Amino acid sequence: MSEHPDICEFYFVRHAPVVKQSGHVPPSDPPIQKQEYATERLIQHLPHNADWHVSPLRRARETEALLVPSLAPASRTICDALKEMDFGDWHDAPIGEVWSQIAKGPLHNWSFVGPDTQPPAGESFATMAKRVQRWMDSRAADFPALPPSPDSNAISRPRPQIIIAHGGVMRAAMAYAMGASLSQVVGIPIAHFGLMRLSLMDPDSLIESEQANGAGGGWLFGGLADLG
Repeated sequence: MSEHPDICEFYFVRHAPVVKQSGHVPPSDPPIQKQEYATERLIQHLPHNADWHVSPLRRARETEALLVPSLAPASRTICDALKEMDFGDWHDAPIGEVWSQIAKGPLHNWSFVGPDTQPPAGESFATMAKRVQRWMDSRAADFPALPPSPDSNAISRPRPQIIIAHGGVMRAAMAYAMGASLSQVVGIPIAHFGLMRLSLMDPDSLIESEQANGAGGGWLFGGLADLG
């Protein structure tokens, strides 16, 4: 084992703005708006030759298409676990109609829905968070198989990971990395083209290395930025 524990960097990107009716909950799978996007600042913060993990929803795949030509991914995987929360029958419905159901409580001070709010024929934020957490656990389990980054230096760096997904997915990942409650993160605003960085320490290092057996866990929240 190297002197320093291996660390893998994760870059979560929220998709571009979508087509939706004003005053309505967004549709379940809308396209992004057709316009010129200034993505240069975001691209400057993303690594080349990364492994890409993309939500299968159209807005994520179309956002990926905006970024791929400048970043040359090493690999690309479409992952169902990275889909946004399913709002079921509330998709594309007037917000006023939905609010009449949500208003019966329990309410959240900072979010339209609380973690356990259950849309008819949909899923709660808590349910979505569980599948995101399982995906993160799978990334940690696969850590030994991650190829090394060509930019590795004194500290070993496996190939970086880019995730093109949704605001809800990013909040769920943030909660898991920080050990925060879902209620604390469900209302955190995340802009379109928002970038969140997480770092994952080699799980084996947490057991074997004298430099990695302290408090803090295997995931580190590295920041959230609006780069749209």
